Amino acid sequence: MSYDALEKQIRALPDEAQQEVAHYVGYLFSLYNSASEKKTVSEKINNFLQKNPTAFDEFKEVENVGLESIRELIKNDTW
Repeated sequence: MSYDALEKQIRALPDEAQQEVAHYVGYLFSLYNSASEKKTVSEKINNFLQKNPTAFDEFKEVENVGLESIRELIKNDTW
């Protein structure tokens, strides 16, 4: 997914959901800037998800809402 598409989806979320996304982005940023381990960001995220497999399950509904909104917005577009 491109940055622009992701940004549009995030901006379409309610304020409370945007704050949660900002919280998780801040967390991921802190992982990236952590000097304690010399791991790549992907390795750190994968390690986190292995330890917390359901960490982002609460966003599944939000993800689906975003996709449904996009489908609704572009249903009459001609390609």
